[in-house]
Amino acid sequence: MAARARCQPAPEPAPVLIPGRPEFDAYRLDDLGFCRCKFPTALVRGEHRFCGRPTTIDASNRHGSWCDEHRAVVFTPRPVMAARKAGRN
Repeated sequence: MAARARCQPAPEPAPVLIPGRPEFDAYRLDDLGFCRCKFPTALVRGEHRFCGRPTTIDASNRHGSWCDEHRAVVFTPRPVMAARKAGRN
């Protein structure tokens, strides 16, 4: 009687590597398009790198220049600015 062949599970397929965009915080300014965060995050070999996350356009971000995280850093609401000028931090 012939020995039965044992069923082996199929080998896992090799992952397909697709060249993509750089990770966030690694974009050059000329790589950024409309509605991408232009907050500077690093200096790589003498070249500045920028965030590159998607942005939205609204009253506090009229040109879509910053993602939500960095807009909180660069934007100060007018009432806060008025209080600072009046010395009421």
